[in-house]
Amino acid sequence: MAVVEPIRKPIKAHQYVYDSIAYVLSPENRNGDEKCFRATCLNCVNDGADGLSKQFYETRRAFNKDDKILTHHYVQSFSPNENITPELAHQIGVELAEKIAPGFQVIVSTHVDKDHIHNHFIINSVSIETGLKWKGNKDTLEKIMRPESDKLCKKYGLTIIDHTSGLDGIDQATQKLAEQGKSWKVELCHDLDEAVKICNSKEEFINFMKNKKFEITRYGEKDITFKKIGEKKGIRASKLARQFGDCYTKENLEKLMGFYKPPRKSENPVTPKSPKPQKPVIGEFEKYENYYFKNNPPLAKKEEARIFQKFIKNSSNPFFLLLLIIMKLLIRRNRKTRIDKKYRSLHSRCKQQKAYRTKKTDLWQVIEKYEQNPTTAGNIPYRNLVSAHGENYRVRLALSAVPKLYAYPFFFSAKLYNDYALVTIKEKDKKLLQKAMELEDISILEKHNEHYTAKSDYLDLKKRAEQLGVKVEFLMLHQPEQLEKLRDEKERFVAIPTKDGKIRLAFLPQNKNYILHALYPDKYKNNNNLFSVGRNSKVNTKLKKEAMLGGQVMRYRELSKEEVEKIYRLSDDKELFAVFNKNAKGESLNGKYQISYKSGDEDKINEALEEKTPKRKI
Repeated sequence: MAVVEPIRKPIKAHQYVYDSIAYVLSPENRNGDEKCFRATCLNCVNDGADGLSKQFYETRRAFNKDDKILTHHYVQSFSPNENITPELAHQIGVELAEKIAPGFQVIVSTHVDKDHIHNHFIINSVSIETGLKWKGNKDTLEKIMRPESDKLCKKYGLTIIDHTSGLDGIDQATQKLAEQGKSWKVELCHDLDEAVKICNSKEEFINFMKNKKFEITRYGEKDITFKKIGEKKGIRASKLARQFGDCYTKENLEKLMGFYKPPRKSENPVTPKSPKPQKPVIGEFEKYENYYFKNNPPLAKKEEARIFQKFIKNSSNPFFLLLLIIMKLLIRRNRKTRIDKKYRSLHSRCKQQKAYRTKKTDLWQVIEKYEQNPTTAGNIPYRNLVSAHGENYRVRLALSAVPKLYAYPFFFSAKLYNDYALVTIKEKDKKLLQKAMELEDISILEKHNEHYTAKSDYLDLKKRAEQLGVKVEFLMLHQPEQLEKLRDEKERFVAIPTKDGKIRLAFLPQNKNYILHALYPDKYKNNNNLFSVGRNSKVNTKLKKEAMLGGQVMRYRELSKEEVEKIYRLSDDKELFAVFNKNAKGESLNGKYQISYKSGDEDKINEALEEKTPKRKI
């Protein structure tokens, strides 16, 4: 049996963060006995209390959330009567941390200095992947942490707490005192068991408990309060019943003693108050959306959008006219947008994309390129939208409907084709989309949504395979949770849910190695040479995390094979960059290679390229 509890209130001071980490990592206790059996760090490097507290701080600072709650501290305690080794306890603790806090920095430390083995969990309050804060509330403890702990205990043959019994269970302090025979609560239960056999009236019951050194401080209509003489706190019969059984409620005690009287029904019953309407819970992304459009109104007016729609419908080349309209709207967005620090990270990629627009290209070349490959439009990057909290909703609309979306305050991303557009929004914005399309019945919108399943993405993938002269390959995932392992390779596959709850992956043959390596890293081990899939997938993921934590961006450059080998040979850091010979769409780079690196390392890349390799003497 394992009990999961918060060991203290959420930590709000930097010194307490350091002290907590130092405590859980300390190898010995004050008496010199062994304390920390083993410590494992998830999403961070164990370089001592000072280094770990700095890593936690850098993550919070990267997302401008180094305030209020800084870390959370929990403990998972195993019963002294449980046959469990420190190795198994630590393994259960690590698996529990991976389940309850994916993407968070967690320190798992197993202590053996008490009469029971227990795990400590120090969880950083901010996720390194999403920037969202950990919700350390009662629901998280009771609906996520404890059930997952029970599953792991059951998996490894340990006993679990029966939550269906209706009992809350006793706390750790009471359990320890009970094992030593010193718990006054257990003593109270024994005395009550004896009282129901002897007492026949309320007066006899009060006197009997007084002789047993228990004072009844309050005897109300609904409850009884007992207090052990010499103790500071008392306990109600209702709470005692929740911990030890329903036989200790006031009603059942009086029934067993024979003087129970049901409460009288009042002649003028009090009408129950109508419950207050609960305020709808608003997520961080919805708050950001409301804030953004409050300070930055939509780019187009509704009447203007209707005129644009008519122009596109009557045009002989609607795709070309739509691009011109979008370019006109984007020119209006060149004014400085006001973004609060709290939400700046959500829109950071917009600035990154703007920084890369340095080349001046011919408009007709752009149009020709867009006609061959679909382009995107909207007021937020597609990745930012789909990765934000909330269900995504996709619909197929005519090209003439796209300008009307710019007239309403909600985020959207549209993939434009020659004769239609695939629009992605959040589920909560369906009514705004219905209003923008001027539809009386939302069922009409749902019919459009039927075209926007994963099958439409699969058809695009199939067309791309035909252009490249290859066949689409498939892989069945029996557990939907496996998709989390592919979060860094989302552009390389299409996930199609099946009727039996499984996931069918469709991908090009060129991306097979990347997907198999991400799903089964132990089974599909690649050579650690410069151009291996294993090496570059691992390095690319590492560089992305370091860039995010350091406030940098990822840079990409196409080079020849000789130039890539030259940088690798001349650089001291062998994980300075990752290299790929095909892009995510599986298309060849015409004999060249694409490298990815952090913006802060651009000088090192340039120096390595400019340095002349000394000629070998014969």
